[in-house]
Amino acid sequence: MLELPVYSDDGRRFGSVTNRRVLIYWPHGFGDFVHLSLVVPLLEPTNQYYLTRFGDDFVHLYDEGERVLPLFSGTRAPGDGSGLGARPHFGLDLDHPPDGVTALDIPEPLHSRIVEHRIDAMLVCRYPEMTGRTPYPWHTKARYLASRIVAPERFAAVDLSQPLVSSLAFRAPADATARIEARLREWVEPGTHAYILSAGGHTQVDKIWFEHEIVAFAREVRRRDPRARVVTVDERTSDAIGREHGLAPTTTDLFGDLDLPFAHVLVTLVRAAHAYAGVASGPLHAAIAMGGRPTVGIWLAHWPEYYDEPSPDAIHLVGPMVYRKGLDRRLGARTKARAGVLPYRIEAFRTRAPSSADALDAIERVN
Repeated sequence: MLELPVYSDDGRRFGSVTNRRVLIYWPHGFGDFVHLSLVVPLLEPTNQYYLTRFGDDFVHLYDEGERVLPLFSGTRAPGDGSGLGARPHFGLDLDHPPDGVTALDIPEPLHSRIVEHRIDAMLVCRYPEMTGRTPYPWHTKARYLASRIVAPERFAAVDLSQPLVSSLAFRAPADATARIEARLREWVEPGTHAYILSAGGHTQVDKIWFEHEIVAFAREVRRRDPRARVVTVDERTSDAIGREHGLAPTTTDLFGDLDLPFAHVLVTLVRAAHAYAGVASGPLHAAIAMGGRPTVGIWLAHWPEYYDEPSPDAIHLVGPMVYRKGLDRRLGARTKARAGVLPYRIEAFRTRAPSSADALDAIERVN
């Protein structure tokens, strides 16, 4: 057991912590790792920050970033630490995280790494999904988190009417990049456009794009540009969606035997892409934060203004379920609209879901 002062996003005390070596325990999804990177630049600069979860593939997203150093748990698959012989989540109740000195059950090799880096505090966040129930400027998940763990006086120097910027480099280490790019060239020849499509999302079935649209997307890309190639993204968390060998192979099909972290594969692919299209899941959140290429969000069950910062490279196609739920009329959207800031490019599909042709037409409009 190891005793550390533990802070939560409930106690509102973390903003006053200074001159500490803080481990952020972040047992959340890949997209939440992206959103955390928007908050990092607002944190107290006298602290040194480290980041971990049981699921090192996600933590590798921070390999080349600044301000936060990844601390690896020793297991790549998402979990809670019980597989390494410890109590789940170090023995913490994540629904009611403590706010004070706490005895933590930390398995090896993470225990030794915490001691080696002389970490003397931990931040644990529930990171609730508010889905528009908080007003501008705290209308997104990341902004709401910032309001709870960043010192209020630090906001005085931040123009929250402008998009928050990620602290991540969104680069894989050079050796991983070289291996991924070499394998990609076997499918996407030099001079050929690569389209990256992320149609799945293991956190909610409602946001998954239909299987037939994946095949239709790949065929329509080929019709418009015969030399183009499509790669579909799967996160190794469920059965691959859209596996069509010779038409739209998945990241596991192309790169699985390289035994590289998913984060390295994704950021290298997005950097090489001509365009990106995807549903509201982690890979899309990463592509939007990276910018630099036409990016189309396909929102079948969520409202984009509650998740990602606006980007000049992104268009969001929003399906009918979102409007039936009234997600576009919640407090977050209303207050942001009244403020007249942070414009998003949103196209409404109120009677049918966006199709593959709609996504490709939107890519051409961004171009």
